[in-house]
Amino acid sequence: MKVFLKGLNTCTQRAGKLRQYRTFLVANGHEIVETLDECDAVVAWTCAFRGDVRDNTLARLKEYESAGHRVIATGCMPDIDPEGLAAGFSGQVFAWTEEAELERLFGRPGGRGLADCEAVFGEPPLCDDLARFRTACPDVDATFPDQFIKLVVAEGCPYTCTYCSERLAFPDFRSFDAEALAAECRRLVAETGRTEVILLADCVGEYGRDTGRDLPWLIRRLCAAHPDLRVALSNFHPINFLQNWAAFSDLIAENRIRHLNLPIQSASDPVLRRMNRLYRRDDLERLFGHLGHLGFDQFDTHIIVGFPGETTADVDTTLDFLVRHRVRYVLINRFMETPGMPATRFADKVPPTEAARRMRDAEDRLRAAGAIVNAEDSDLMRDRMARLNRGRKAQTIAS
Repeated sequence: MKVFLKGLNTCTQRAGKLRQYRTFLVANGHEIVETLDECDAVVAWTCAFRGDVRDNTLARLKEYESAGHRVIATGCMPDIDPEGLAAGFSGQVFAWTEEAELERLFGRPGGRGLADCEAVFGEPPLCDDLARFRTACPDVDATFPDQFIKLVVAEGCPYTCTYCSERLAFPDFRSFDAEALAAECRRLVAETGRTEVILLADCVGEYGRDTGRDLPWLIRRLCAAHPDLRVALSNFHPINFLQNWAAFSDLIAENRIRHLNLPIQSASDPVLRRMNRLYRRDDLERLFGHLGHLGFDQFDTHIIVGFPGETTADVDTTLDFLVRHRVRYVLINRFMETPGMPATRFADKVPPTEAARRMRDAEDRLRAAGAIVNAEDSDLMRDRMARLNRGRKAQTIAS
């Protein structure tokens, strides 16, 4: 069977699942094709962590169905918004945690199972300079991590943030094998000559919680691949730095840390409490002030606007914090109500029009302070969605 395998996910770490599916399909005699016109079936990894991304997933599924294709939807949306998926899509569906269904649909007697196709996900850099590459390759979905060697080191998240729809879809947390990760890192450094690696996970700072190790240990293990190796950390919960202060401070002082993605979500104590985040504003002031003291300014963050109970003063507190600490890049997410998540049941909802106004005001203020801002309906997000829908990661394209 000819299969068009499409990732509608905006997160880089799902690339490991798509590679596993690709390996499984090929091992069972199927052909992966590059365009819809060639395919007998579409397997789409869905995404629904935010409203605009959810809506894009549904629009693409409808597009594939209307073209007469057999479409199978998997990934995160079946668990995050099953009712919305059922209302807008009539094809086959299985959740990430139900992926044995892929074996039933595409397996063959004597063929390989999904577990036999699992391997550590490592990928070479797609480009050296992201801005230049995007201009040269307008159909390729290239993002910040594509400037690095990529390693997916864990999956799942142990935290219980009240707003997070993604944890409805996650499997149980697990760290991937350190020796396999180290071997893949050595291979990619040797093949590419590149020494900057981004570690990807749903909660990268929790690496090793299930094995008796921790993330600083893994970083030092990977650094054995090359004396100049440096790492970037994606989805690095601030609590993990606070809990392992000395180890991460040492790594920064030794120039082993290239970049930190530190999603704070808010800098207002009342909002942080309702979100069930495990730190408060004073903790964030201590952390970001410490980064400044170390001379480290390579960090970005995410915030949520329109969370239930949020006031304009709460938003101002967060924006004051970001401007004062000169955060260079901010992803703004508007709160999305998700059935099954505690925050959806909270009182004092912020009306959608007011949440949208607060988001626009936040964009304006942060841009005026010199930050790059990515938000729903922003030019950056529209460009990202267009690339995601038109093209695919093309790892054979040279920078």
